[in-house]
Amino acid sequence: MSRFLKHIGLLIIPIFLVWFTVELFYRNVSNNYTFKNQLIKNESKAVEVLIFGDSHTFYGLNPEYFSSSTVNMANVSQTIYFDKLLFEAHISKLTNLKCIVIPIEYTTFSQADNTQEDYWRKYFYASQMDLTVPYIKWYDPKQYSLALTQKLGKTATYVKMYLKTKTLVGCDKKGWGNTYISTVDSLELERLSKLISRKHDDGSMDFSKNIERINTMIQTCKTYNVKVLLVNMPVSQPYLSLLDQEEVAAISRISKAFDFDNEHVTHVNLLYDNSFSRNDFHDADHLNVNGAKKCSTIINSVIENL
Repeated sequence: MSRFLKHIGLLIIPIFLVWFTVELFYRNVSNNYTFKNQLIKNESKAVEVLIFGDSHTFYGLNPEYFSSSTVNMANVSQTIYFDKLLFEAHISKLTNLKCIVIPIEYTTFSQADNTQEDYWRKYFYASQMDLTVPYIKWYDPKQYSLALTQKLGKTATYVKMYLKTKTLVGCDKKGWGNTYISTVDSLELERLSKLISRKHDDGSMDFSKNIERINTMIQTCKTYNVKVLLVNMPVSQPYLSLLDQEEVAAISRISKAFDFDNEHVTHVNLLYDNSFSRNDFHDADHLNVNGAKKCSTIINSVIENL
């Protein structure tokens, strides 16, 4: 029996040590979630413009080019579900807030809850951004251990990245994703447009749940006397042409309706803005550094004239 226990111990101890090391890594190394959580807390009394959204605004709107004190709270694959949770967690503490920016993307209205994109991210929002995420159940072990949320291969990638760069934070001091520097070439743009447009087309026209979330944010902003800017961020024309045009038109109509029905809401559609060229894009649907400067300047001008 003792030999059996010894063998079990020899098996369990290495597993425990690996788990414990990974857990320490995720709990102690700063990333976009921990960084932005601390950023919004530090800037709560100063921030005047708050940017939400996914990677399009994360990489595409740079607070450096805003006249007002601006913080970018967007993140990769951040859905309106998490935008709303972040908004509700902080709105009452943002005493100088004048405007929030909500991007309306091709996926914003139809995005389902708790999809594969949120498979591991939801635990980081809960643990590292102090959010109560309703669809994480109390009995889910992953909410207590971030090490369980990732495959070892993915963790190894993060560790290698950290050892190389000494950080997992992929944004500047105001939350802007500053790593999309390159410009996509024409052949790659065509290839990526086909690939990404298929990925983003979920075939759903059920917008009700996410429209309700945006409307709730809009009405709360009215209570706090905060302006709302709804933005269709620029994408490359090859990518845009491959999307379901009926859905694109419906998204535009709904965004305009929010503007029409609410005096404190403004809608800006940059999808067809011909001032953006291929040289402004890092890939099919993300702006690079130069494109972000151009887009940020446009959005700043709109905000300053609200």
